[in-house]
Amino acid sequence: MTKLAESSGTVIYEAGNKLYISKRPAQWTTVFLYVTGLLAVIFLANAVLQFAGLTNEIAGSLMQLILILPGIIFAFVFWGVWLHRKKVNAIPPKELNHIAIFDFESNNLLDGQQNILSPLNQAWLMRKMQITSSSPELIIQWSQGHLSIVRGNPFSGGITGIEKVLLAKGIRKK
Repeated sequence: MTKLAESSGTVIYEAGNKLYISKRPAQWTTVFLYVTGLLAVIFLANAVLQFAGLTNEIAGSLMQLILILPGIIFAFVFWGVWLHRKKVNAIPPKELNHIAIFDFESNNLLDGQQNILSPLNQAWLMRKMQITSSSPELIIQWSQGHLSIVRGNPFSGGITGIEKVLLAKGIRKK
């Protein structure tokens, strides 16, 4: 399997005449890493500033301690989640849950269990606004239904990578 693109925890692989759309577990890690990393930097930077400005005062030492402890805790949490994410990203493509399979040989859109959902010529891509994010959601729609392919996340690439690959492979956009 050849990896073609990855966006917002969704990966697209190609094997022969099939495109496999798969979701990685632990998609929450991107935002979590951003928030914990930012908090660690804020607390530790303020502790350093307190150290530079109030070295001999008791109140300054207490303030340093109050700022440095959460900073170190957030840094360790960041590191632990980063290691977990690294392990999750090392999962081989065959072990991931497939959302959809684009079978260009039989010209069908299949679900993860390889049941036929629609002929490819009757399916199209569509962007849908998400209330909880500034990035849109990418869905594949056909006459009897639709399937969410990528829930865009501005911290992990949005939907553009997956959308470009599918458009290049001939999937229509509405």
